Amino acid sequence: MNIEEAVDEAEKLEEVKEILSSGGFLCSAYFMAERDEEPDSWNLAFYSKEEDEITAVKVTENGAEVGVTDAPLREDTGQVKTEDLKVSAEEGLEKIKDVLQEEYSISYDKTLFTLRSTDDSQEWRAVFVGKSLKIVSIAVDTETGEVTEKEEKSMSPGKSFGG
Repeated sequence: MNIEEAVDEAEKLEEVKEILSSGGFLCSAYFMAERDEEPDSWNLAFYSKEEDEITAVKVTENGAEVGVTDAPLREDTGQVKTEDLKVSAEEGLEKIKDVLQEEYSISYDKTLFTLRSTDDSQEWRAVFVGKSLKIVSIAVDTETGEVTEKEEKSMSPGKSFGG
């Protein structure tokens, strides 16, 4: 299932229809997958301006289901527009995996793959969690396909994470 199909399925839910009809929007999408496996679901987040809340929706081949509703994690919640994607999720992930293979030495089990808006664009971002508690994060612009960010961090004891 691609991102557009997942969003279409989520938009059939009454809760999502209400959010969208009151000026709300899709603000992020992600999946978690085991190495070399296809994702079996998309997790979408819809922002309600009216309520200042994010509603999570999980979409699988069996349909869509509303999850938790909570406060936004960021004050600057941005809108994700799947109709503006020039680089598909598959193309973005392939590009990111090419960069990972060429530039990093990491043995990983899981990939977290997200679509989110930034200040003036949208990005696909993959975070690879390594067996040695190493994390590699790579982002690609959804319009140009260019790599916009590459970062490697360690969560090992004695190493600072994020600093």
